[in-house]
Amino acid sequence: MPIRARYIRSILLELERIHSHPLWLGIGGHVLGFDTILMQTWRIREPVMWLFEQITGNRKTFGMNLIGGVRRDITPELKTKILEVVDTLEKEWLKVIDAISGDTPLMLRLKGVGVLKHEDAVDYCVTGPTARGSGVGIDSRVDHPYAAYEYLFPEKKVQEGCDILARTLVRLEETLESIRLVRKCLKQIHNGPIMADIPSEIPPGREGVKAVEAPRGESIHYVLTGENNRPYRWRVRAPSYMNLASVPVMIRGVELADVPIAIASYDPCFSCTERLEVVNFKSGE
Repeated sequence: MPIRARYIRSILLELERIHSHPLWLGIGGHVLGFDTILMQTWRIREPVMWLFEQITGNRKTFGMNLIGGVRRDITPELKTKILEVVDTLEKEWLKVIDAISGDTPLMLRLKGVGVLKHEDAVDYCVTGPTARGSGVGIDSRVDHPYAAYEYLFPEKKVQEGCDILARTLVRLEETLESIRLVRKCLKQIHNGPIMADIPSEIPPGREGVKAVEAPRGESIHYVLTGENNRPYRWRVRAPSYMNLASVPVMIRGVELADVPIAIASYDPCFSCTERLEVVNFKSGE
């Protein structure tokens, strides 16, 4: 894949994290009845969504990745716009961090609540901020670099608190780290093509598997190629599928009022855990 395409993929992946963590923080604030956080973080996040629309044509479903590269380039005008958006967001995000850290009632709802001990995080194979909030230093961008991450050197953001506060701090710090990585991408990006020359026919029986560090954690895709340039099998394991299993440990012994925020603290996507069962209605098999 051309190096420019690899950098563009990294930019989009980090912008995704920059929009996703404020989205989560706003929902977390709403769950706690702290709607000021919801309103402010979603206001801060909105220019990133406009930016996605300018870059990809859509706010959320981007359709940018193609086999061998990316669908659209980042123009000089877009580069300037991206830098403007992340500069503004960084200033406002620092204010959010300052406001949260100084809020005593909020700390009482987060600190020591929803505890997932380090050993439990390992046993349940949790991933992403849920793992890093329990002192498990895993991050696919660092451990198994892809796109342009081998040139960017992301820093793992790890907290040892093992509670909701620790998972919150991980996301707050990761947002700032993502801003740093976007700037670094735009500074280092090479001129050149955005698509590789690929064969017109992909042979059947080829296997591919890759873990990508989505905002919630490792998203693993497996593909087995089939006839006529079509996939024969495609399997996805989203991070929520692993993180969901740790909820009973998080909520064990907590006050009932703390259960919603404990569940929200791993940033659940319940549709990501759905699985399909095929039934033959004639045979019942």
